Amino acid sequence: MSITVGDILKVVAVIQWLDGDIMQNVFSTVVSGAGGPYDEDDVVDDMLDWVEDMYANIVTGVSNDVDGSEVRVYVYDPVDDDYDEIGSIAWVWNPSDTGEYLPRGVAALVNAKTTDPDVNGKKYIGGITEVGAVDGLIGNGMITLLDAFAVDWVTPFAGATSLADFTPGIWSPTRTNFYAMSQSVIIPTIPAYQRRRKQGIGI
Repeated sequence: MSITVGDILKVVAVIQWLDGDIMQNVFSTVVSGAGGPYDEDDVVDDMLDWVEDMYANIVTGVSNDVDGSEVRVYVYDPVDDDYDEIGSIAWVWNPSDTGEYLPRGVAALVNAKTTDPDVNGKKYIGGITEVGAVDGLIGNGMITLLDAFAVDWVTPFAGATSLADFTPGIWSPTRTNFYAMSQSVIIPTIPAYQRRRKQGIGI
């Protein structure tokens, strides 16, 4: 199976604590522009690059007790209304903050808006340390890192390997529709709490 313009991709960034506990974030993007079809392995490489670009921005603000594990990539199947895995790839990401990390459920929140005011996406960044939190709030230094993360999340990009164009957005399972990002992002200073969920679930 090859990837074509209009295909919607789900990209799962899997992060692992040193004791084996798992965190993850799920991203969506659509193949845009013209051209193709594109090789699946090339697209997986491009999605790894995208995740690496995003998370490189926050490497100094996350505990060194967590590491990147792998990136899994899926393509939406409109016939069966589900996602088919097209590949996974190892992801090396080694945060460097040596401070005491906050309780594992506590996370910084990045909230991105789409072209539909009622549809937005949330990314929870766990592993925040006491260095990144000031008087119980996410500090200015961490906010700056998260802002750079958000820019790489919501900005359209061209894949260096496949040469395909990608437009990040949010897939709404209730509306069975993809919504492109509006480039508007909100980063609350009040820490969020990331509830546990099954692996691979999330937007």
